[in-house]
Amino acid sequence: MIEYLSDRANTVTAVGLLCSGAAMGLVVKGQYEVAVALGLWAIIADDVDGEIARRTKGRTMATKAIGKALDAFSDLSFGSVIPAIVIASFMEFAASAVFTAFVMLIGALRLAYFDYFGLDERGRSTGLPLSYALPILAAILLVDHTIAPLELGVVLPAFFVPLSLLHIAPFKIKASGSLVHVITISVAATASAGLLMTSRAGQ
Repeated sequence: MIEYLSDRANTVTAVGLLCSGAAMGLVVKGQYEVAVALGLWAIIADDVDGEIARRTKGRTMATKAIGKALDAFSDLSFGSVIPAIVIASFMEFAASAVFTAFVMLIGALRLAYFDYFGLDERGRSTGLPLSYALPILAAILLVDHTIAPLELGVVLPAFFVPLSLLHIAPFKIKASGSLVHVITISVAATASAGLLMTSRAGQ
């Protein structure tokens, strides 16, 4: 099994999964800003691995299939698991468990649908990609730390319940192309740096 990680694209995907796993551990320790900052690098890895896979010649069917499965698990991790557990950590009522289950189900459904239907001929996907969730969470945390304190236990669920529904909404959005990749990487890197700076300032 390990040999399939020697494929360059799969190696990058694995790095993204390591970032997501470490981020989850940081959430447990209450280091939310650092956790989200690290999770954003999983998004960058996810954006890069596809391009590497397309440029790598001679990948076997097994390598491609395992890479695709790893990529889907990575998407679920940074797109649903990390946001869900961060937000649930701020919720002080029993519904936090329901919220976490809801976000996980929506994320899994979105990925299952995308796995079958993929992108259309214009590079568009149905529904909002899961990669939007963590940058939005990062933006809210940055506002809370730098502009005005927010009641995160209320604000975050209020944002993310409708956001989750947008993941499975029947509209098309551009999800591929050079400009999309540049914007995705730039936003994720900038938000990550901002969170790390505010985290250090608060220590």
